[in-house]
Amino acid sequence: MRYLLLFILIFPFICTEAQQNSPLRIGVEYGSYKMAGEINNRWEFRLAKTPYVSQEDGSGREHVEGEGEVNYAGLKSELSVWGNRITLASGLRYTRVNQRISPIWDSPLYLYHLSSQGIELFRVRSMNESLGYIGVPLEADILLWGRLSNWQGYVKAGMQAGVKTDGKTTLDFVSQEMEKYGDEIIDAAGKAPADFFLNTYGGLGLRLILNSGIRLSVEALFSPNFLTNDNFSLLTARTYGGGQLSVSFPVSLFSTK
Repeated sequence: MRYLLLFILIFPFICTEAQQNSPLRIGVEYGSYKMAGEINNRWEFRLAKTPYVSQEDGSGREHVEGEGEVNYAGLKSELSVWGNRITLASGLRYTRVNQRISPIWDSPLYLYHLSSQGIELFRVRSMNESLGYIGVPLEADILLWGRLSNWQGYVKAGMQAGVKTDGKTTLDFVSQEMEKYGDEIIDAAGKAPADFFLNTYGGLGLRLILNSGIRLSVEALFSPNFLTNDNFSLLTARTYGGGQLSVSFPVSLFSTK
């Protein structure tokens, strides 16, 4: 919604005489979407008894929730073909993934940990994971209407492959004295997030072409589909839709004569 509002706000200041010039453009983009999903089965919890919840589920899974968000920014090149009906795009994109596991109620969670000393429980307020990826997207959008107009509607499909550049999984312990056990607990849980990912995605977009050929685009993104496993260590990814805002400039704007 915020992308659409920004688009509407800038509209009164823009002259909209139709112009189709250079088929080759360079641009920048920013997008985000929400994430939820099942908590990975490598984690088990317990919760102290309260008047509001039962203790019927031994895993404690019904007392916790997982959520997160994905934000990305990138540089891209675009090429329009078939009389500007199709636009092909690729570039370089940095993606930041943040995930959290937290209690539904205010009470701390008791994280179940099987160690060499036996079964241990650690009181934690939450678990957090932050991951960074560099990816290469390949996209194509097809015009639905407005080929000769300043305003255009289109549908987009894309695929992205990327590698992990950095990442950190942390436990927020109730007692600071327990922080020394954090790495041990995370290592004992099993697999770390995979170093490679591959996903597909789609969207619907609205584009405005200015006199100079600059393109302003706002898109509603469909939920991405991850084709690889073990992309994250906290959640089994299930994402909601999101939005993307992009600006692209004709290469002719940068040419010198």
